[in-house]
Amino acid sequence: MLNKIYRAIVISRTKTAALNTLAYLTERDLNDMGISRASFVEAQVASVIADLDAKDREAANTKMRKQIEGSAKRLFAAV
Repeated sequence: MLNKIYRAIVISRTKTAALNTLAYLTERDLNDMGISRASFVEAQVASVIADLDAKDREAANTKMRKQIEGSAKRLFAAV
């Protein structure tokens, strides 16, 4: 539950920061980055969501790896 709240806060703050940044960017700045004014905020939010998803997957993989190692140790200790 706390993870979902954290994600919502981070995504919301990212959107707010992107909107604030967008106010200071010129069309030339956006063209140099290869992003349009219409897609800037969505691109930033998508980037943060991808980072959060990658961290969640890594945490899940680490947890599963530790469970498998613990099971293997118990299995081989019994032999």
